[in-house]
Amino acid sequence: MTDAAVLDAVETLPEQAPAPRKRDAERTRKAILSAALKEFSQAGFAGARIERIVKAAKCNIRMLYHYFGDKKGLYLAVLESAYVDLRAREAELKIDFDRPLDGLLDLQRFTFEYFEKNPRFEGLLRNENLMQGKFVAQSRMVTETAFPLRRTIERLIESGQRQGLFGPDLDPVQLYVTIAALSRFHLANGYSLSVTLDTDMATAEWRKARLGHALALLKGYLTAGAPGPR
Repeated sequence: MTDAAVLDAVETLPEQAPAPRKRDAERTRKAILSAALKEFSQAGFAGARIERIVKAAKCNIRMLYHYFGDKKGLYLAVLESAYVDLRAREAELKIDFDRPLDGLLDLQRFTFEYFEKNPRFEGLLRNENLMQGKFVAQSRMVTETAFPLRRTIERLIESGQRQGLFGPDLDPVQLYVTIAALSRFHLANGYSLSVTLDTDMATAEWRKARLGHALALLKGYLTAGAPGPR
């Protein structure tokens, strides 16, 4: 059944569905988002099927359209929810701005481990970028929730330079792109790289070594040209 056919089926259902209790409604919404994250991360937006999401979430079709409007609305909600989760976890980091090198290394470690533990988020990002960021560009939330992260990185850079620990001309955006790349590239390209380089990049031992390599690279980049402690 196509998604258009599913929507037609919804429109033939009775106009009023029993209003669920608030707790049940929230549980249903979360179940739909969880099932949709799996579906969109694996099949992409075009390949995802509403009937599979409904079946996995164990809810009726009308509930899905009641909460999210249509497939595009559901996809955008999944995307925003995934970003909000990442930003919320980042905010839990106990950053000491008097120890800027430790702070940025902790951010690198967290980001590396987050992507490793959340492969569906990685899949969602990969598919969104195949669509040239079509949906993420529609969300103010994604941009706004990243402001605290950017400010945190700026403050850590300022602290490190003020203490003579970091080199000059460190750009916060460039720095975060580097952190994200060191955390994601081996995941997004792991299958092909494992074959090309005859190295299993999915083993715990290799991933541990990769994290150590990422931390060493970041430390070297941050401290290159530093004048020394003041």
